[in-house]
Amino acid sequence: METALIDRHVAEYFLTSARCACFKQAARSLNISPTVLRRQLRQLEERLGGPLFVYRQNILSLTLKGQRLQASLSAQLDESLPKAGRAPVPVVRLAVADALLHDLVLRDLLAFLRRNAAVRLDLDVSSSPCDPGRPVDIMLWLAEPGSPRTDPGFATTTPVALARIGYQACVAKRYSREAALPSQARHLDDYLLVQVREYQSVAALEPWNRMVRQRPAGVAQVPSHELALELIRRGACVGVLPAYITALDNNLVALPELFQQKMERSAWLSTHAQSAKRGEVQALVALIRQTFNDRQEWF
Repeated sequence: METALIDRHVAEYFLTSARCACFKQAARSLNISPTVLRRQLRQLEERLGGPLFVYRQNILSLTLKGQRLQASLSAQLDESLPKAGRAPVPVVRLAVADALLHDLVLRDLLAFLRRNAAVRLDLDVSSSPCDPGRPVDIMLWLAEPGSPRTDPGFATTTPVALARIGYQACVAKRYSREAALPSQARHLDDYLLVQVREYQSVAALEPWNRMVRQRPAGVAQVPSHELALELIRRGACVGVLPAYITALDNNLVALPELFQQKMERSAWLSTHAQSAKRGEVQALVALIRQTFNDRQEWF
């Protein structure tokens, strides 16, 4: 076979497909669409005069011609050479509040990663991603509506407010009958309260924090939003959660009458000033903004 005449990109497409035994996974690894990959492989098959791949019992395998081509190209290119036409992809460092990740961003982020297997993502999940302790490319955090953040220690783009998020005390429906939902602080005496540790210092949640401080007992303090959510769902606890949570889980019910004062925070987005124009950073920023735009009725 005249393997020397095969374009390096096409050779890479073929060898990656042979190695993955899956066109979709090969396309993710190559960071191209499956349609482009299949078109290039079909053109290669037409040029060589026969099929290179075949499905046997729902498994993608190489034909005899494909096996010979793989051996020839592997010997020629040694498969240790840098991937043709693609510079190394820099790491994208994303710092995100745990509540925003698990409730809003995670599903779309997983879809993005499935489509882009070659991306290099460093994910930092914490309650205070606006102060990550090291430079990051993208920050998504929660703060007071009029006070986006303290200085993270490196130059950033101007913070953008994505949504204003209300907070309400919640309980699982199965642990409180609708006719007897707590509507006053004294009605919570028979419930265990769950407090996210970070919330103790959040001024916007002071009505709830004051109630927790007045409790001599009956409080479970936890390190994360996700754990608080599980205790409320399964442990007969009452805790403060973002108001949109009842749209995500219809087994939860809000207790809006407990507090007269509104409790609100804003979701903020910013990028490292030196990373803002990188294509992979812009792609993730666009994904995050679209995620919030698609859920505006929740806020």
